[in-house]
Amino acid sequence: MTTHNLIVRAIDVGYGHIKFTDGRDTETGALRTDSIPSQSPAYKGTIVASGGGVMKRRDTFVVPVEGRMFEVGREVHRALTGKQETEVLDERFALSEQYAARLFGAINYMMPGLPADVIDVLVLGLPLNTYPKLHQKLAERFTGTFKINDAGEEVTIRSCHVYPQPLGSYMSYVAANAMHGKAPMALSIDPGYNTVDWFVCQGMSANDSLSDAVQRGMGTVLRAIAEDMIKAHGFDATPAELVRRIDNSLTTGEPFQLFGHDFDLEPHMVAGNDVIQEAAQAIKNSVGSGSDIDVIILSGGGASLYAPAVQDKFLKHKVVTLENPALANVRGFHMIGELLAKSLGQAMKLREQTSAVA
Repeated sequence: MTTHNLIVRAIDVGYGHIKFTDGRDTETGALRTDSIPSQSPAYKGTIVASGGGVMKRRDTFVVPVEGRMFEVGREVHRALTGKQETEVLDERFALSEQYAARLFGAINYMMPGLPADVIDVLVLGLPLNTYPKLHQKLAERFTGTFKINDAGEEVTIRSCHVYPQPLGSYMSYVAANAMHGKAPMALSIDPGYNTVDWFVCQGMSANDSLSDAVQRGMGTVLRAIAEDMIKAHGFDATPAELVRRIDNSLTTGEPFQLFGHDFDLEPHMVAGNDVIQEAAQAIKNSVGSGSDIDVIILSGGGASLYAPAVQDKFLKHKVVTLENPALANVRGFHMIGELLAKSLGQAMKLREQTSAVA
């Protein structure tokens, strides 16, 4: 391992999506980011999908975790039965086999760009409601050498670091706005799939008493919309069947399709408003007036849906929805990883120089 070319990667294993970085573009220096569904059904013995008149392997990986085999990847929906639910929403999700499978799934997509199959600095994130209890165990869990697919390929993670999810968004905001002088005091809000997290910080220093999370995330909003659609249209379908399709439509802007037909989501969006309003009120109750806060930042896939409610609660503040908000946390995690790698590289260089003199 050299002191000048440490490999940094970041992964944000959410309840809805797995976001990850794959280094920087060699020409532009831009971060390469990607996202896959956060689902990991048990492997059923085949990963073949039909398409283009031929049979082909679907875009997934078979991942071993503690003796069990899971399937993870972009086309994992092809491995699911219609009524199968794969959400794991309990507080110990980050220590579960399903979490490990999803993390390894992301690493499989990174492998072509990993020299010697090594990640020197891996940065992960946790929701605020689980961060205090799980961050140390999670960092220890993913330090070492791991088999990441059924082909027997391995990756070595030399150091793993875990941060609260909204801190990633704060770092993304600071990087995009070229801060000079003191860092802004910010309220960073991350409407995730399971929880809505908020984090008051200035630089890397957080105000824990004003930071918290509430289980009013996008998953609850999507389920409310799905149930409203089933009731309105008389669909013979479960909410689980609709939720991922609604999520995909809202994320990509593509029409919502079911039974081979397009349906307008707009009339049903109001069904999720109560959830969003409850989340915004919980933040307001926690933060109060926020008179010392310079900016309010929103990230996550649900940022655009929650922003109006947040602005309504904080009328005097500037509320900023980050560019490509679903990937904001993982971009910030990667930047934190680069700072850690820089410090690690300098320490290694100093040790080498000291050793050479001795």
